[in-house]
Parts: sequence; structure tokens; C-alpha cells
Amino acid sequence: MIDCKNYVITHRKWPIVQDDFYTALCVGGLRVPGMLCELDGENLSKYNDRINEATGLYWIWKNTDSEYVGLSHYRRYFNNQGSRLDRTGVKNILVDYGYDIILAPIRLTWPVYENIRMAVDNDLSVVASHVFLHKIRETHPEYEVPFQKVLHGDRMYVCNMFVTRREILNKYCEWLFSFLTDATDLIDVEYEYGFRRRTAGYMAEIMWTVWMEKQNLRVYEMPVEVVR
Repeated sequence: MIDCKNYVITHRKWPIVQDDFYTALCVGGLRVPGMLCELDGENLSKYNDRINEATGLYWIWKNTDSEYVGLSHYRRYFNNQGSRLDRTGVKNILVDYGYDIILAPIRLTWPVYENIRMAVDNDLSVVASHVFLHKIRETHPEYEVPFQKVLHGDRMYVCNMFVTRREILNKYCEWLFSFLTDATDLIDVEYEYGFRRRTAGYMAEIMWTVWMEKQNLRVYEMPVEVVR
């Protein structure tokens, strides 16, 4: 059987069922007995209220080493033909069938930028889009066109959820974290609250889609089940 771990990100106490595939990871300062905590290792926990589960993604990148790795949410899991995705399903898709990555289905939405604008507000969405565009131009200018295409389009992979090979995760995280925290620091949300504090997190969520625009990877799109 393949060496694979799926980390279930949670910022609140929640009855997460753990096994040899699913492992809970607490973020944002939360500690729960029997669960991993991002504070125990190299981390970006201080950014959690601004970039959400991306701090968990950073922890996974820096502190784990399984050959295959995934990220789920405490209330969202991949559903593989009626059952929650397990290690056997990952092997079938990524090894036997030769796909490179499992992502949530690419969603036809309202224009992506309009979604962000409605979630935060007009001023913050303008600032965030300009800041991220500047940082991408500065660090990875070849991604300016993909960024603009995704931000002003109506298609994106949602939730930051994935399962993939370690080397693919490493490449994505090296790209993403080369600008994400710097961009986040440039968006002033010190006196904001709720969704408005998470403006950079909404921008971070579109980045799998931006990055995939220039990758030649076989994507297996899998539905997401929501736990009530």
C-alpha cells in the first residue's frame, strides 16, 4: 500500500475521526489532545486568521514527508463514488490510473473577482488584487497572465483541497509561499473582522487554479462532501 497521509485542517474543536490515512491538524493556535498542532513545528500560525487553511498547507509542506499527501477540512472531505476517499482510492487514481493530482471539481462560478468582492468589500478586493498582481509580477512574472485570467474568469478549483505526490506539493508550495505572506502583510486588515480579515485567504484559494494554468498535470476532479 502507498505511503499517503491526508491532513484534516481544523481551527475549532470538532469530532474528527482519525485513522492511518486521516490525521487531524489544529491551526490558528488551537490545541486538542490526540491531534497534531501546527505550533509544534515550522509554522505560519500567526497568519491563520488572514490566510486560513494555507497555514496548515505550509505546516504539511515543512513538517511531513509521506510520498503522497492531501489536505481536507474538518467539515469537507473528498467523496469517491459514494464513499469518503481512502488510501486505496488514492492508489487507484494516482498510481494505477496515472493521474497526477486530485482536486475538487473546477467550478463555474460568478466571476471569481466578484465572489471575492462580495465576501469582503470593494475597497479591500481592489487592494488585494493589486497587491497580489504586484507580488506575482515581482516573483513569477510568467504567472501574471494566468493570474489575471483566473481572477477575472469564472472557473476555479475550490477549498484548497488536494491529494498529490510529494514532489508536486513541494513545487506548488515553493511557488505559493514565495509571495503569499509578503502579499498578506501589505493588506491592512488590523481593524477588520470576520470575512474581511480573510481577504488574503480568498486570494490564496484561487492559487491552485492559477498555478495549474502552467502545469502539464493530469487532474482527477472529485466531488466534495460536507459534514453537517
